[in-house]
Amino acid sequence: MAPFTRDGTENHMRWDGRSRGFMEAWYATLNHSDSGGGLWLRYTITAPRNQDPYAEVWGFYFDPDGKRSFGAKRRVPADRISLPLGRDDGALVRLGEAWLSERHLEGSVQRPDGRSLSWSLDFEPANEAFQHLPRGLRAVAERRFSVLCCPNLSVPFSGTVTLDGDELSLVSEPGCQAHRWGHGHPGSWSWAHCSRFDFGESAVFEGLAARSWVGPFPLPTMTFLFLELDGRRMAFNDPKWVRRARSRYEMPTWAFSARNDDVRIAGAGRALPDRMVQVKYEDPAGVPSYCVNSEIADLAIEVYERSGATWRHTKSLTATRTAHLEFGRRERFVEMPVEV
Repeated sequence: MAPFTRDGTENHMRWDGRSRGFMEAWYATLNHSDSGGGLWLRYTITAPRNQDPYAEVWGFYFDPDGKRSFGAKRRVPADRISLPLGRDDGALVRLGEAWLSERHLEGSVQRPDGRSLSWSLDFEPANEAFQHLPRGLRAVAERRFSVLCCPNLSVPFSGTVTLDGDELSLVSEPGCQAHRWGHGHPGSWSWAHCSRFDFGESAVFEGLAARSWVGPFPLPTMTFLFLELDGRRMAFNDPKWVRRARSRYEMPTWAFSARNDDVRIAGAGRALPDRMVQVKYEDPAGVPSYCVNSEIADLAIEVYERSGATWRHTKSLTATRTAHLEFGRRERFVEMPVEV
């Protein structure tokens, strides 16, 4: 079952502007080569069951030295969602002055202490969107929890990011742009992405593991992995492979493994708390979730190919401070403060 779709609507807004009990988010993650930093840019809409809808713009910069790391968010009232600006031709979502289209994202946030982050970035849209979940599971996940896809799994970003008045220039920096929507977050999850590996290796990794509950009953952890290596796509999110995949995640490490008929992978992502930020999400039902995220994490993957009845090791991939990694759950992570 192919994990890519081409209908061209994967980034389109799902919220109808009226319904309650719904959430939606678009985000981009990428690295900046010259500074070694990482960026996490997020546009969200939340329509709580018993409150007025609102939107938020989030911006984070992860400094490998920790000296200039930045995080902030800005709330936008419901009457400024999808309000035309006159300079955002083709925008898919507008949140106040921030907007995102099929090839551009723009926005700004400022902290009470006066520090600020703004961005104006172009990206070359992908021809296909990556779907984490197999088709049969998407409708169920959207109805009960939420669904995630990457309309732009690994594309080049160019433009400028301004941090506290200093301009960072980006030229064809690989990054990921994703879209998520539904009625709530899973009970716990881990996510990782990497488009830049050590030694110039040509590879892209995207992975998601999540666990939820139906009433008081826990569901099994489900793991969805994908690796593209030297132009060869290796998907492990067909239902029969998902059942055999394994994950063990507890901040700061996610260890995973999966196989299909031809390939087996095993790997781990890791980021220490001084390279992470903790944020608080609010489900439409009013239930909080806590997320720790790093855009300068480490990742290692071992690749094996079937050789008769055995597996032969064929590749080792590492990413040093260029992987993107996230952990989420209902309880706060006591190892660090909540940033926003």
